[in-house]
Parts: sequence; structure tokens; C-alpha cells
Amino acid sequence: MKRADLLFEGQPVTLTEMLQAREQRVIRQHRMLGLYCQPLVSFTLVAPGPIKNSPAWRDVAEAARKAVLTLCQRYDWRIEGNVECFANSGPEWMIAICAPSIRLKEVLVELERMHPLGRLWDLDVINEVGTAISRRELGLPARRCLICEKDAHLCARARTHSLAMLLDDVARRIESYERNTDD
Repeated sequence: MKRADLLFEGQPVTLTEMLQAREQRVIRQHRMLGLYCQPLVSFTLVAPGPIKNSPAWRDVAEAARKAVLTLCQRYDWRIEGNVECFANSGPEWMIAICAPSIRLKEVLVELERMHPLGRLWDLDVINEVGTAISRRELGLPARRCLICEKDAHLCARARTHSLAMLLDDVARRIESYERNTDD
């Protein structure tokens, strides 16, 4: 079985499960902000289609976690706490990091841009008072579509690209990464 086929191994997620996952994520974010009073990195996947938690998606999430931890070491940013969640809605994790929230967002946007799997990651930064730091605040454009150069939200809303095309692109990214890494 090709590694990319593992994208399709899993239980399809329902809209209700996705909405519940978002609600639970916000609760976890508030809890962590209250505990640590530090900026949070909140990770989710950019995972088109109904299957969000599969062996391949868990590997993509783990690659993101390792990349963020490596950046924390590089910048000497202390990790105050972390929590992981592996629901049907997809792997998630968040980390409270002792770092300036704007700088943290800048570094993570660059990581998403430069890492071979980075386009499949959604690394949100929430400052210590609970406000998400947007790309717009950094003077950056919205994230680009997986397939074309248009705004990702516009393509998603208009369903510009077929699910098969999106999943083929995701599979290609994962397979290319795995061919070119020793992980």
C-alpha cells in the first residue's frame, strides 16, 4: 500500500464532530491561557475531505510538532505546557510558549511557508490575553490555495477544485516529504 493511501484510512468526520472539536479547542485554549499566561500555538491540519485522523495525518501532525519544538530550541523559547488531542476531527495540539507573540507568529508563518509539509499545517498563535494574531496584522496576504495562487478561503468556499485534486496534491506533498527525509 502506498503511504498516501493511508490518508483514506479512518473514520469520516461529521459536521457535528467538527463543530464540537472547534468548541472543545476553544475551551482548551482558554484553560491553557489561564494556567500559563503565555502565548499559545494551536495546531490543526489543513485536511480536505471527510477523513481527518489517519496514520498519514498523524504523521503530518507529528512533523509539525517536531518542527515547532526545534524552533523553540533554536530561539531559546521555553515551553510552559502542552496538550494533545487525537479525535476523529483530526490530530490537534497546543503549546504555551514563553515568547513574544508577534515574533512567534512571524517565525511560524515562515515555517509554514518553508517546510515541505507546512502548507498542510495551521499554526495559530493566540497572545496571552486570548487574541489570535492574524497574518494580516503582520502585513501578509491570506494563505494561498493548495492548488492555485488564489486565496485559500475563496477557493474552498467556491469549491474551485475537486476533492480528488486536493487529495492528490496532499498525497504528493506527503510522499515527496517522506522520500526526502530520514524521519
